[in-house]
Amino acid sequence: MKVALIGFGASGRSTLYRAASRGLAKGDVTAVPVPDERFDKIVAQVNPKKQTPATVILHDDLDAIQGGGKALSLKWIDSAKKAEILLHVVRAFESPTVAFYDTVDPIRDQGTIDVELVLADLQIVENRLERLKKSATLKTSGSPDYMENDLFERIKSPLEGGTAIRSMELSEDDQAIVRNYQFLSAKPMVVAFNVNESDAANPSDRIKKLTEELAKQGTQAFPVCATIEEEIAQLDPADQPEFLEALGLTEPASDKVIRAAYDALGLITFFTAGENETRAWPLKRGSTALKAAATIHNDIAKGFIRAEVVHYGDYVIHGSLDAAYSAGKMTLEGKDHPILDGDLLHIRNKS
Repeated sequence: MKVALIGFGASGRSTLYRAASRGLAKGDVTAVPVPDERFDKIVAQVNPKKQTPATVILHDDLDAIQGGGKALSLKWIDSAKKAEILLHVVRAFESPTVAFYDTVDPIRDQGTIDVELVLADLQIVENRLERLKKSATLKTSGSPDYMENDLFERIKSPLEGGTAIRSMELSEDDQAIVRNYQFLSAKPMVVAFNVNESDAANPSDRIKKLTEELAKQGTQAFPVCATIEEEIAQLDPADQPEFLEALGLTEPASDKVIRAAYDALGLITFFTAGENETRAWPLKRGSTALKAAATIHNDIAKGFIRAEVVHYGDYVIHGSLDAAYSAGKMTLEGKDHPILDGDLLHIRNKS
């Protein structure tokens, strides 16, 4: 899962990147393990030779957005298209030592970048509609060009009105076309309001209201003080809880960023627990056992016979997979069985 951090200069984007990387950052791209107490408990019980947590890939390799009416560069747009999700870091702190291109206004800045992403998509739509006019199959109902033209004509007006594609109601066929173009405003968005240290535990009413408004629009948002979080990330993990508690915080920035990204992408986690390797796997919510098998390996999916499923709650109650099996808590499921968050799987397959 590639998470690209974006934002204006002096927003604290790189500071939050280092904080969310838990001190692991060596450059501008870092793989960060997903914190999951369930995985830790399974590893402690199984004691495998290898443990592989789920990870997210944080990218801080995009240039700062210039602002001041300057359009996004083609290089920036091409790089951002490769991300699965965008994390917009918005400056909401005052500091006499940090230069800024304008007054500190998180509402303006959050909205401005949203508009820039929409305008970049609108340009693509307009250019494509012009080229489609020359298509020989444009008026052939059901042809790819016909369907694309129909979709782009429908989304052009909302884009002109500033509506992001992610907020539009689109069919599965429409969404497939959208994915082909990697539209920026179609990507899931998470917003982090970078606040002053004094607002870290109790953000202002303004930030609270803005966060609530974004949530109503389906956008994950949260306040964070990146400078404090960077200091916390540099502490020994055993010392972090006490430091967080002293500041009135319940979790570090890395947990906030990863959980918000997971929620925005609609992900759950399932586990495979073996003595050679125990692993956590991200999976789209609502996915089937066959999709989970393909996530592990395409060959396993091709030879799928049945999925042995133990719910995490049953695993915890009985203390081990063997005990859960013995208690009759393992079920054999077919390809279409929906996988739940925390399920432990073993795929029977033709091998």
